[in-house]
Amino acid sequence: MKKLFLYILFLGFGSAAQAQSVNLDSIFEPKLRGRIYQAKTGIEGNQFYNNEWSVSDIRLVSGETVFKKQLKYNVLLDEVIWLQAGTYNQVKLEKQFINEFSLENEKGEIGWFRRIHTKLPSMVDSADIFVQVLSEKAFALCVFRAVRVEGAVHNVNGVDLYIDKITPEPQYILVLPDRQTIFFKRISKRALAKALPEKYKSVFKEAIQLNRLSVRTEADLIKLVRLVE
Repeated sequence: MKKLFLYILFLGFGSAAQAQSVNLDSIFEPKLRGRIYQAKTGIEGNQFYNNEWSVSDIRLVSGETVFKKQLKYNVLLDEVIWLQAGTYNQVKLEKQFINEFSLENEKGEIGWFRRIHTKLPSMVDSADIFVQVLSEKAFALCVFRAVRVEGAVHNVNGVDLYIDKITPEPQYILVLPDRQTIFFKRISKRALAKALPEKYKSVFKEAIQLNRLSVRTEADLIKLVRLVE
């Protein structure tokens, strides 16, 4: 009878733990918390930063690290999706428990993402968002992988199908050495000059001229920010 009681008690403890956490990989590592997720259909365009699952690490707010999980970052939802090992379960992880994570995209590039609390110009209120860290020294450059969603109609065999069309619309965040923060969407010399405070404009202008830089792409922007360190 005593053994039966202990067995029932163990089952009850296990059920309570599973209700709090969806991590079934190991009882010896930090728990990941979230809800079962189903990918949204009827979308044209890519709703993920990485199309394929990336084996990555997650640093939690507790300071612990969860290693080697299959992850995707959903840019449409601004959420991390986890594929549980040995199952087909996809889980949308609770954002407030995550500090940082890394991902590899289809180009083989490693992206480092961090959760920050900020208010972008497009937001009504401040919120927690995931940003990709592009450079982090005297000047810190990040990007919020935002997208624009527009309705579109496709005619298939005489039938109109209504879908959501996703267009990337990244928003860049540049933190200056004096901790001022500027935001901009377009990458160009003019857009950067317009966003920068007066005392920093000459520094960037000089770097552009000395290095004969064209500031048109994200790679150009990263190079410029690193040159003015």
